[in-house]
Amino acid sequence: MALVVETGGCVAEANALVTRAELIAYAADYYPSVTVADDTTTDGAILRASAWLSSFPEWDGAMTCGRGLQGLAWPRTGVTDCNDDEVPDDEVPIEVKQAAFVGAMAELTSPGVLTPTITPGKEKKSVKVDVISVTYRDGGTDPVTAMRPVLTTVSDLLKCMATLPDGKKIPWPWVA
Repeated sequence: MALVVETGGCVAEANALVTRAELIAYAADYYPSVTVADDTTTDGAILRASAWLSSFPEWDGAMTCGRGLQGLAWPRTGVTDCNDDEVPDDEVPIEVKQAAFVGAMAELTSPGVLTPTITPGKEKKSVKVDVISVTYRDGGTDPVTAMRPVLTTVSDLLKCMATLPDGKKIPWPWVA
C-alpha cells in the first residue's frame, strides 16, 4: 500500500504521519548504526506506527475536518503543547511526527510490536506435563516490558496533547 501522508490539509485518504524520506533522515540522525531501507518494508512500519498513534482514544481537541474528511487523528483543533502554545489546526505537530518516527523504528526492528496479541501477565513461558515440557519463549523480558523504552518516549512526546479518561494529561495506554 502506498503512503499517503497527512500534510495538515485534511487528506481524506491519508494513512501516514511522516514520509519515508523523513524517517530515513531521522534514523540517520538518531540511529546511525541502523540502515533504514528505501522500500515498502519501511512504508509498512510507517503505516503501522501512524495507525497506532491515530488510535489513541483521548486526543485533545477535535479533528480539524471531521470524521470522513481526514484519514488520521491529525490535524486537530483546540490542542495546546506543553508550553501552552496553541497547535495550529493545519499541521501535524513535530511531537506527533517524532512519536511516529519512534513507533516506526520499533516496527522496523520488530514488526507488530506496537500491537502485541498477548494478555499482559497471563502469557505462558513454558508448560510441563509429567516429564514432558515445552518452552514457548526463553523466559526473558516479555514483549510489553521490552516496549517500555518506546512507550516512555512516545508518552513524553505526547503527554500534553492527549488525556486519559480520568483527566490526567498522559496518553493512553500508559499509567502515571
